[in-house]
Amino acid sequence: MTGPVRRLRRLLVLLPSAGIGGAEMHTATLVRALAAAGVDITVAAEAGLREGLAPLFAPVAVEAAAVGWREAEGLAANAGRQSAAATALLARLRPDAVLLPLPWPSHGLGLQAALAAARTPGLAIVHLAPIEPEVLPSALVQPALAAPLTWVAVSAPVARRVEAVFGLARGRVTVVPNGVAVPPEDPARRLAERRARRTALGLGPDAPLVLFAGRLEDKKGAELLPALADHLRTVLGATLVALGEGPLMPRLAGHPAARSEGPLRLRGAVPDVADWLLAADALVLPSRLEGFPLVFLEAAARRCPVVATEAALECLGSLAKCFAWMSKSQSILDLTLHISVIFKDIEAAGSRVEAAHAYAEQYGVDWMLDRYFVQLRGGLIGDVPVRDS
Repeated sequence: MTGPVRRLRRLLVLLPSAGIGGAEMHTATLVRALAAAGVDITVAAEAGLREGLAPLFAPVAVEAAAVGWREAEGLAANAGRQSAAATALLARLRPDAVLLPLPWPSHGLGLQAALAAARTPGLAIVHLAPIEPEVLPSALVQPALAAPLTWVAVSAPVARRVEAVFGLARGRVTVVPNGVAVPPEDPARRLAERRARRTALGLGPDAPLVLFAGRLEDKKGAELLPALADHLRTVLGATLVALGEGPLMPRLAGHPAARSEGPLRLRGAVPDVADWLLAADALVLPSRLEGFPLVFLEAAARRCPVVATEAALECLGSLAKCFAWMSKSQSILDLTLHISVIFKDIEAAGSRVEAAHAYAEQYGVDWMLDRYFVQLRGGLIGDVPVRDS
């Protein structure tokens, strides 16, 4: 005999994030959809992130709590602090369920332990995982694995790696690929953005413009940007614009390529990445490790050609070469060569761009959200409000 169906009325979102990137934007999309369906939601995150997260999650408020993963602390210290903070939140808010977005598999160990102790069900969404499994102390892993979690990953490679990290059975982690909203084509706006962005950079109206958008860190290949910008300027006369912040910003800002009117322009974190994608001739993804990069989908949705390493679009498997120009490595020469082809072979560029756009339309944000609602309804609570598409 089954027990009574629990309805999802109150949801607690525990964000262990140390920064704001794709995982947080993805979480905000899901939270806004659940809020629109009538779920009462509390989002808890590190105090230092509240200001940046507030616009993403509005109208849902973000509460300060010591739930983040702090790189300066060890595993045990992080897990202990997280568990104490989450336990207090669970006791005060008494949610029906918890949403646990994980930018890295081990970054929610303490939060999972609190869920296990309270027997509160949760949906864990893993966005990135190491190629070689982390070796984690069993004293931290065993309490965490006792949490009544439904596991989801944004790509098949991430799912298999999460299973390896935690010793989960093959297939335990369900794959729900990322999706984004696809705007209607607007040629006038595209032309206006192309002109406005180049003018703001002090460039001519037809100057070649290549875009990088992401956290400035090693995993994203951001250390390659100065050399890539120099080579793009030499070969194509192009300017490389980098959108984002991160630990490599000081080093990049001090490089000669980032000088005034140089080939590399560092714009920091900006709210209008979509407009930059309309303006750019190409997006470059030189990553070493990715989950399912939202910026690729945003580029596809706006018909911006993409050049990527195989690691950057591993999530797409054999389809990646149909949608983007793929480099087997992070070679500056290879990346530049692929970008050059976009300018020289317009017909081939159009074919891949249209294929990527069709993919973004078919597997868009509504497709993604429907599958998350299925996960919530079937594996977590049993009764979730119906989403308005």
